[in-house]
Amino acid sequence: MRELEVLRAAVRAGSECIGARSAREKGTSMGVYDAVTDSDTAAEAAIIKTIRESFPDDAIISEETNPDAMMSGRTWIIDPIDGTVNFSRGMPFFGIQGVFVEDGRPRASVLMFPALGEEFWASEDGAFLNGSPIRTAGPAPLKKCILTTGDFSRRSEDFRLAQARLMSECRDSVARFKMLGAACMDFAYLACGRTDVHVRFTNKPWDFLPGLYLAEMAGAVYDRELMDRTHILILCSSEEVLEEAKREILPHILR
Repeated sequence: MRELEVLRAAVRAGSECIGARSAREKGTSMGVYDAVTDSDTAAEAAIIKTIRESFPDDAIISEETNPDAMMSGRTWIIDPIDGTVNFSRGMPFFGIQGVFVEDGRPRASVLMFPALGEEFWASEDGAFLNGSPIRTAGPAPLKKCILTTGDFSRRSEDFRLAQARLMSECRDSVARFKMLGAACMDFAYLACGRTDVHVRFTNKPWDFLPGLYLAEMAGAVYDRELMDRTHILILCSSEEVLEEAKREILPHILR
């Protein structure tokens, strides 16, 4: 698939741009909770340039320079550095991600973790890590599952309180909670079987769409109607895990 190869090349270009810079940069315009570094803007420029060379007429939605563009027709959605706070503090838990969408339907996605040497990608052929096929961990009792969740929302008090209830009231429902600080890692780790459940309050498409498509192609499941209605995503490694999570976890979040 031509679009997948271009997207992989674009993400690699962004990764190389980051590699040429310091792995410890101070956040600038948006503060410590949602930092923007020089590497964000440099990586974004490299990604956009690579896409434009092959598809000059396609729309591009990017977190740093074109966040309010409408998704229609042929659209590329990119996040030059996901987990910028981690990156700016020298932690390796960050990634570069993008997804190609055609008429509202994802067709290809790429998530790259430069500091860890891992490249995930997905298309209609499936989901892959460094060229090898990946699948979710499959069914397991919820009490044996590892659950990841995003950072506490700084924009929505409702989401912040719901997440606090998730971590306080559901602590005995799962084996472990993990907060990695980068959505791309949450999705990729579930896709390849390292975790079992991911709970996220969806907002901007570049945060969740690349990883969600990857996870779906690896066998992950979620309740689409629930996400569309409430912006709550409960992504699970199997239908069995999802049904138990909706019984044991969802009521606490929705209360």
